[in-house]
Amino acid sequence: MPHGVFIGISCGGEWWGLDAYRRVEELGFDGLFTGEHLIFHRPTWDAVTMCAAMAAVTEKIAIGPAATIAPLRHPTLLAKEFTGVDLISDGRLILCLGVGGDYPKEFEATDIPLERKGRRTQESVEILQKYFTGEHFSYDGEIFTLDDVWLEPTPAQPGGPPIWLAGRQEPTQRRAARLADGWLPYMYTPKSVKRTFDFIRDDAGKVGRELPTDYAWGAYTTLAVGEDPDEAQARADEHLAWRYNEPRFVGDLAGKYNVAGDVDACVEGLFEFRDAGTTHIVLSPVAAEGQSVMDMLDEIGAGLLPALRNATRRG
Repeated sequence: MPHGVFIGISCGGEWWGLDAYRRVEELGFDGLFTGEHLIFHRPTWDAVTMCAAMAAVTEKIAIGPAATIAPLRHPTLLAKEFTGVDLISDGRLILCLGVGGDYPKEFEATDIPLERKGRRTQESVEILQKYFTGEHFSYDGEIFTLDDVWLEPTPAQPGGPPIWLAGRQEPTQRRAARLADGWLPYMYTPKSVKRTFDFIRDDAGKVGRELPTDYAWGAYTTLAVGEDPDEAQARADEHLAWRYNEPRFVGDLAGKYNVAGDVDACVEGLFEFRDAGTTHIVLSPVAAEGQSVMDMLDEIGAGLLPALRNATRRG
């Protein structure tokens, strides 16, 4: 993490190709992430398959989902699958979990009740942490009951990969305060990101938890780089409207949840997140019309990333 700022990039659940994933590492990013939906209005890959591919073609950078939808998998399956990813990556996995629910059809399709998704996520995190120790354990929860179970092989990282929680709502922030190793909010401004950080610190204190010094204070944001600020902004807004099937991103929410413009403007926008206390930034880039993924990555890696690193030094 050069200069104390982790800068990752996400393909958003889209298959960019193995050469592109290698290129992310070559350009000097700190992490490579993917989104996930099982059934959605646009094509997406599942996070386990994508992370395994990313792990196999990179050597140094962190890889992981941002985020995988925890309630859609049994925690035993989550533990087994992502332990494999951690082993393939030789201990580079960051396991970021989300609650989901924005597309109820995938809960219906997996026969998971939407109403208990938060509780399922909490119990899943507790069970994952037990599995990752490699010890035998039993668990008696409201959702899951396990009797004398264990995980073998265990993850490459002693105690398992760091678990981040992603989301927007207060219950998820409470789980991040009490259980997780990091917090990755999305669809937040720098000002609202800071409010969530303050809430998590306060809630952890209320239950007597001392957050680790390497706790990840994250932010996930859409990025559109372009010399024409109006074009870049419109591109980012239109992409969000498509990605989330939400026309408000080209209406009353236009320009609110993305960083767009030329390199200087994007550096300034991203440093608003840093100044709010963000230590881990995950970028979801939007290519210009006719621009290939590789060209988009090279534009960000050769232009924005060095400018961001240099600005970090000055900061």
